[in-house]
Amino acid sequence: MFAGAGATLAVLAGATLPGGAAGAATSAPAASGAVKLSAAPLGIDVAPWDSLLANSATQSKVQSLLKAAGVTQLHYGGGVTADLYDWQTDTDIGNCNGNTSMAEFTAKCAVNDALPFSLLSQNARTLGAQSLVTVNYGSGTPAMAAAWVNQASTTAGQAVAYWEIGNESYGCWEANNWLAEAPELYQGYQANENATCPMVAEGLDAGMTTMASSYAANAGDYMTAMKAANPNAKLGVPWAFDWTVGGATVGDNQIWNDTVLGQDGKNISFVDAHWYPFGFGGNTASNGNPTDQTVIQSVTQIPAEYAKIRTALNTYAPSANVIVGETGVSYLATNVPCKPAGALFAAGDALEWLAAGAQSIDWWPLDTDANLGTTCANPDEAMFTNAGGPLTPYTGYLLASVLAQPSAKLSTMATSSSDVLGFQSLLPNGKSAVALINTSTSSSRKVTFSSSLAGNLVTESYSAGNQNSTNSLIVSGTSTASAIAGGITLPAESITILKASTLKPSSMTLTGSASVKAGTKVTLKGKLSLGNITVPAGVSVKVYRKLGSKTQATLTAKTVAGGGFTVTDLPPAAGSYVYQASYVSNTYLPASASHAVKVTAAKPSLKLALSASSVRPGTKITVTGTLGAPHVNKTLVIYAQPKGGAKKVIKRATVNAKGQISVVYPVTANTAFTLVFAGDSWYTSGTLTAAVKA
Repeated sequence: MFAGAGATLAVLAGATLPGGAAGAATSAPAASGAVKLSAAPLGIDVAPWDSLLANSATQSKVQSLLKAAGVTQLHYGGGVTADLYDWQTDTDIGNCNGNTSMAEFTAKCAVNDALPFSLLSQNARTLGAQSLVTVNYGSGTPAMAAAWVNQASTTAGQAVAYWEIGNESYGCWEANNWLAEAPELYQGYQANENATCPMVAEGLDAGMTTMASSYAANAGDYMTAMKAANPNAKLGVPWAFDWTVGGATVGDNQIWNDTVLGQDGKNISFVDAHWYPFGFGGNTASNGNPTDQTVIQSVTQIPAEYAKIRTALNTYAPSANVIVGETGVSYLATNVPCKPAGALFAAGDALEWLAAGAQSIDWWPLDTDANLGTTCANPDEAMFTNAGGPLTPYTGYLLASVLAQPSAKLSTMATSSSDVLGFQSLLPNGKSAVALINTSTSSSRKVTFSSSLAGNLVTESYSAGNQNSTNSLIVSGTSTASAIAGGITLPAESITILKASTLKPSSMTLTGSASVKAGTKVTLKGKLSLGNITVPAGVSVKVYRKLGSKTQATLTAKTVAGGGFTVTDLPPAAGSYVYQASYVSNTYLPASASHAVKVTAAKPSLKLALSASSVRPGTKITVTGTLGAPHVNKTLVIYAQPKGGAKKVIKRATVNAKGQISVVYPVTANTAFTLVFAGDSWYTSGTLTAAVKA
């Protein structure tokens, strides 16, 4: 990754820097042959200045998340920092005002970094990951690099799988002391000073020839020294993309690649390709920036880019591999890592490169200072916030890792829609997994495809239209191969993972009354079956009472021997309920069953009693109202209406412990009394009348 490179890169490209991926494919690629993945297909870039893995407050959390996402390679260097870093003093000279002499590593301007190589190695071993290290070419020496190789080779726990010589040494944003040395003897160069760049001072062709010739000769000295320290060291060099890669364009890239590979190819084990399809910053779909859909679909360009690299390697270094040592949407911060598009891009990016044949792919970077909290509020490039909160590219890696397992056999898979990318993986356990990415941000797609999926399936679905506040919601479920044989509908802007289940079969039944009166307990009987075994007593089954989409209560039932279980519940009110029983384990497929129960309101039990039915005018009587088995509403109202008079309330009160209210009333004429109950969640409303003569 480079910094402050916009003007220089425009010169390198020989044109205005493109904001989008040039020549990106517009249709989903056809199926490819399966590629056996390496021992470490998914990786991430970690810089010496990065504190996430050095800080005890975030280290274990981030390690756990990386392990869950199948990250098995840590790429250590830190972009331009790699060419400014001394591993022996753990200092970088990025703040030394362009002075890149060796003496600066111990000067006051040198910065002590948070993550020395020893701690990086410790983190990698904790993860079960290998290390890829970029040595300092720009301001270092072959001896410094060789000492690092020797340290890693002879110190327990510090082994390095791959060594890259320099970061993006084809660019004038990198430190490059060797330009002033033989064979080029180019004087006055300073990183990020456009006028001193060979491609400006000498012209594009001549300048790139100067850059490439200088690097090829001096990187050769690095290789000799590093191989002397460890003859088995696997060494790599930067690959330069052409104009079709919008955010990584290198003008006259062929001069660089042909010169470096032609001169050093015999010692090269890999090339490091930094793939950024775009060169914009800020928000998508604003100020001429690409839309989310364009960003997601840019990954269809990858097979063609891999083919270009492979063709060059077949000429100069046939046994060399391709490592995508940095990748992201853009070399500038965008809002994509805050949005679901970041997950789809990261998953498609990783799976396309690996299915094409790349040895590994490393997301740039682990974190930046753009978002200091745990959520994404500002444009970023990273996989995590500065506090260790995962951004959406992490979710993409998490889903891609289901297929991108070490030694799995991964291929692209044709689908019936040009908007849907398909991938299939034969996993090391012999089971199959499929990933379907609907790149359309506006429409769902029903697709068919041909795969080796069979039997019961477990599913994981990530959809932009069904997200939480951090855009990290993945919904798990089950299906079968036969259920999707006729096609599967994918939500707009979504990733769907289908994986052959290793779990044993299970099933469940649930029965009970279809309706009950309010205030009556619901009794449900169920049976859990687990494969061919007799279900033992004491297995827990969760039963959820739902009203509409809301879960009102969670009940627990225990099986008796044989799998039977019973659960009782008292619904709080009249309504149409669904009881859903569920069983989940690590051995058996999830089992569930549901039963609908309609709870109807009951007629209230009301009584209205008068102490006399016939009295002399002026006599007082007692009027008593009774409510049987009161529930929520315990209020009764008594009305009196003398003959020829108005109907008035003579008592409104909450019933006593016996369910009664009473009132003494003087009767002056024939009078009608009415008892009124308004009803509640169990009972309908009701009235009773009685009369007294006077």
